[in-house]
Amino acid sequence: MRTTTIRSLTALLGTGLLLAVSACSPTSGADPELDTGAAKMTIEEWRQDVDDCMLDAGYDLVAMSEEGGGTTPSMTSEESAAFDVAYTACIDEIGEVPVDDSLPTEDEMFEAQLAFAACMREAGYDYPDPVKGSGMSSSFGPEIDPDVVDACSTKSQEAVQ
Repeated sequence: MRTTTIRSLTALLGTGLLLAVSACSPTSGADPELDTGAAKMTIEEWRQDVDDCMLDAGYDLVAMSEEGGGTTPSMTSEESAAFDVAYTACIDEIGEVPVDDSLPTEDEMFEAQLAFAACMREAGYDYPDPVKGSGMSSSFGPEIDPDVVDACSTKSQEAVQ
């Protein structure tokens, strides 16, 4: 149960990161509203609906994320189980998070990661290709020039546009 709670809270906290990333991505005239089936809902509206639903259930997610500094607060097994029940009920009522079609797909992200790795190798660094589905390493040692990382990041983003 604790794993489910951690995943649920991480998903909710990660939505804030998703919002920040999507705010920076070019929309190229795309509709900022997302199709979630019968009704259109923005990610911001979905997040607010989940926050409101969970608050009605006795969980202030905004305060929990502020108190925890972005980390998952510790809960007992009973608290975790109750949180999971409330979260599941809210998601059943509201629906899953809308998908932002303006964001890159998993395949596009992987292509960007491959382009980044190739760029780093071209710059003289021993940088391995990513493993699909594992994400991209963001830890770089002091020997890596931040300007090279920025240039390769830009080049990798251009590869998926």
